[in-house]
Amino acid sequence: MRRASRLLSSLTFAALMSGSALAADLDNIINAPQEDPYVPVEVGTGWYIRGDISYDFATTSAGTYRTYDAVTYSTNAYDNFDYLAGGDWSVGGGYQFNSFLRGDVTIGNWHRQVEGTDTDPNPCTPAAPAGDTCRSEDTTKASGWESMVNGYADLGTFVGVTPYLGAGLGIVNVSYGDLTNTAYCVDGVTGLDAGVCGLSVHPGESSWRFAWAVMAGASYDLTRNLKFDLGYRYSHVAGGAMFGFDAASAAAGATGVQGTDDGFSTHQVKAGLRYAIW
Repeated sequence: MRRASRLLSSLTFAALMSGSALAADLDNIINAPQEDPYVPVEVGTGWYIRGDISYDFATTSAGTYRTYDAVTYSTNAYDNFDYLAGGDWSVGGGYQFNSFLRGDVTIGNWHRQVEGTDTDPNPCTPAAPAGDTCRSEDTTKASGWESMVNGYADLGTFVGVTPYLGAGLGIVNVSYGDLTNTAYCVDGVTGLDAGVCGLSVHPGESSWRFAWAVMAGASYDLTRNLKFDLGYRYSHVAGGAMFGFDAASAAAGATGVQGTDDGFSTHQVKAGLRYAIW
């Protein structure tokens, strides 16, 4: 009887020790430090694409043109050139470096109607009365392809709205269509047009120009990845060739570019979308 009691005590002790060891093992497993799950590194999480349209306000510039009398050239200044209001579009891609700095490259296209005026103190024709002058009206169309590199400073986000400032540098290919020149005799007494005294067509010229721009605006978070952008842009395009000599002047020996503009500025209101590529 005593031997059976000792055996039962031994079995009970072994069971208790075994349960204690199992509990310790489970506790070690449960409380063991967890390794961080593998997270792949995202490449280019700051990349975005953009598309914009804009309204371009009318602006004024000036220019010069040459005349040829079969012997020598002379240079004259235009009174002004008016670039009428129009629209344009642009697309591009960029990178958000951090919460405050981003940059992008854009390509845009625009078309403008151009009208110029000029007053010549000389008579329209040798037979014109003394005191009469000549007034010219020019009409043409200009178009441009521009490529710009832009940088922006985002000024913080407030209720989903992020104001920003920006600047850009680039090049523009400006192409003019044929320019039509209509000359009017102006009566020296009344100051009124006395009739058309000349009509000529000049071939348009194309040239690459330097351009720069400054921007200001704000974007609004439509979704986590999509932003609506509304802003103002001022840009300036350097001067260049406008048109060549008409057929009669070219037949008389005139060569090269006849008319050039002094460059022009553009005031734009822009609206567009930016989509972040995650």
